[in-house]
Amino acid sequence: MQDYQVHFKHLDGRIERVPYFSLNSKELSEGVIAKSCMSCFDYVNGLADLVVGYMGVPWLDKAMTQHPQHVVVRNEKGAEMLNLVRPELEVTDTVSSGDRRSFVMTTVVADDEAQLGRGATGMPRFLGRILATVLEKLGPKGLEFGRYSLDYHTIRNYLHVQRRFPPGLRERHLPTYAKKVIEQYDEDGSISKRLEQ
Repeated sequence: MQDYQVHFKHLDGRIERVPYFSLNSKELSEGVIAKSCMSCFDYVNGLADLVVGYMGVPWLDKAMTQHPQHVVVRNEKGAEMLNLVRPELEVTDTVSSGDRRSFVMTTVVADDEAQLGRGATGMPRFLGRILATVLEKLGPKGLEFGRYSLDYHTIRNYLHVQRRFPPGLRERHLPTYAKKVIEQYDEDGSISKRLEQ
């Protein structure tokens, strides 16, 4: 989420927000994210006719069930579906601000350290909330946050595939657009260095 917190919905309907930085990354590195997700490069749901999600809109501090969503229409069928509910929608301009690049690599390094069993135990929640608030104010917003998430997940999954897939399958598994993302962030060798660890 763009508020840098994980939103848990409990069985009683209560929503709990826990700062991402307060989570014990060592405990989360195994078993929480399916291995199939770690090797998937279709984070944008490329085969869908219509995609709805929160990534492309700025954080407005509302419940997820009431928060605005970003819609991507990919074809005529998607347009038909959107037109069915259009009268019930409030449409606003797209927003994008900030620079994702440093945020992407900082997140990649922290996440990768956890994947390698060297992750942090998580900071106290009150400190995590302070950091989350600062990043929410200074970090990428709207579409730029969406791009941050796409780039981060692409690099995270690339590292997973490179470490766990046989050499011949690694190259075939990586789509062209993912290779371009890796090239952009590896200009200084920072991704290649992660693979040496």
